[in-house]
Amino acid sequence: MSGPLLVGIDVGGTKLAGIAVDGERVVAQVHRPLSRADVAGQVVEVARDLAGPLGGRPDAIGIAVPGQVDTRRGIVELAVNLGVRDLPLGSLVADALDAPTAVEHDARAVAGWLVDEGGDPAPVTLAYLSVGTGISAGVVVDGVVLRGTAGLAGEIGHVVADPSGERCACGLAGCLETVASGPSVARAARRLVASGAASSLPADPTSEQVFRAAGNGDALACDVVDRATTHLAAAIRGLALAYGIGRIVVGGGVARAGRAFAEPLLAAVERERAASGLVERALRDVPIEVLEDDRPIGALGAVALARRHISDSAPGGGEVGTR
Repeated sequence: MSGPLLVGIDVGGTKLAGIAVDGERVVAQVHRPLSRADVAGQVVEVARDLAGPLGGRPDAIGIAVPGQVDTRRGIVELAVNLGVRDLPLGSLVADALDAPTAVEHDARAVAGWLVDEGGDPAPVTLAYLSVGTGISAGVVVDGVVLRGTAGLAGEIGHVVADPSGERCACGLAGCLETVASGPSVARAARRLVASGAASSLPADPTSEQVFRAAGNGDALACDVVDRATTHLAAAIRGLALAYGIGRIVVGGGVARAGRAFAEPLLAAVERERAASGLVERALRDVPIEVLEDDRPIGALGAVALARRHISDSAPGGGEVGTR
C-alpha cells in the first residue's frame, strides 16, 4: 500500500460513479445507472463494491451529491433532482462499511479537488460550473469554499433564466436548468424533431447527440445549442461579476460532448465580452477551461473530500476552508 485507502462516490441525477484509490493509484472503478428508488441503498452497494479490493474497509469514504447538504451531520437535506429529503446518507454508508464518511455538495467537492490539484500556495479564487442533469457551481474565494448560510451557495441552476419557461423540479418557472442542462437540451431537440423540422437527429436524441449534430452543421441542433450556451455564458458572466473569479472550470456530463460543447460555449462567452466593456474587464484575465475528457471528476472530488476528512480528523490537521 502506498497511502490511505479511500473511496469516492459521485451521486449524479441519473448515475453513480465511484473510484477506490490506494494513495494516488486507482484500484477499482464503478459506473452504473441510478434510480430514485432507495438512493442510499444503491450508494451503499457501490461503496461495498469499491471497498472489496481494499479488503472491505477503506480508511475514509467521500460522497459528492447534488442539492442542499448538511456536511456536519452528513445529511442530504434536499435534492430535487433525486427526489430526496433529509436523507442521513453519511451515517448509513459509515455504518454499513464501518468507515468514516464525509458528504458534500458535488460541485463544491470538485472545486476543492481543483484547489488541491493546483497546489497554488496563494489563496485561490475559482469556480467549477457543473452542467449535467442539473447545473450548479462550486465557488472558492480566497481559498475558501463557499457553502452559504443554508448550504445552497452556488445553486445557480435555480436562478431564473426564462421567466416564461417551463416549470423546474424546484417549483420555479424557467430556471437555468430548464434551458441549459443536459435533459433540457435533449427535450428541446426532441420537441422540434417531433414537430417535423428537418434534422439529422433521431426522434429521441441525447444532449451529446444534439451538440455533435450542431458541430456538424445541423440547423435544428444549432438553434438548440445556441440557446443553451447563451444562457450558460450568462451564468459564467454572473459568476465572474459576483465573485471576482480568477479561473472558471466547466465540467459535468454535458461537457463530455467535447469540442462540440466547448466551442459554442466559449463563442457565447466571447459574445458576452464583446457586448460589454464591464464584462470584458471581468473576464479579461480569466482562463475558462472545459473538461472534455472522461475522467470521473465527481468521484475524484469525492476522493479529495475523503482525504481532507482524514487530514481534518488528525491532530493539528486541517482542510480547505469552508463558510
